[in-house]
Amino acid sequence: MRRTSVQDVADELGVNRTTVYRQVGTINEVIRLLIARDLHRLLGELPASLAGTSGPRAVVELMATIVQYASDHPVMVKVLRDEPEVIGPFLASDLPEVIDRVTAAISPLLGAAMAADQIARRNPDLLAESLVRLGITLVLAPPSGELETFLAEVLVPTLKLDR
Repeated sequence: MRRTSVQDVADELGVNRTTVYRQVGTINEVIRLLIARDLHRLLGELPASLAGTSGPRAVVELMATIVQYASDHPVMVKVLRDEPEVIGPFLASDLPEVIDRVTAAISPLLGAAMAADQIARRNPDLLAESLVRLGITLVLAPPSGELETFLAEVLVPTLKLDR
């Protein structure tokens, strides 16, 4: 990504580089737009990924889907493998917006699960934010074992209903 230029993007799109500058801006802005697009796609898929699951298991599935999506994303794989120094500036400048967007998307899902007595009642916004932050950590530093096992061990005790 560090070696990618606006000219590279323009060549790939078959347009003049001034068009890219006028329409999008710098490479950093191109990257932000790509992240926003992929985040929008992921968030649109989340409700369908929960079909057929309920209770704490649904939250584990939700988290596993998000973490796996991010971990398998071709750009993320390349950056973590070849250019890990790019992550620092992203974390400092763009991460708060990503946290806010994903939190806003999953908080209503968690609130609905709480209202339906599928998971323990907590503050859905705080729970959503903590899940997003956990997910980011798991993308950057995956667990040593199976992702779903790790998530179940961490999340199920917090989310199961006391009956």
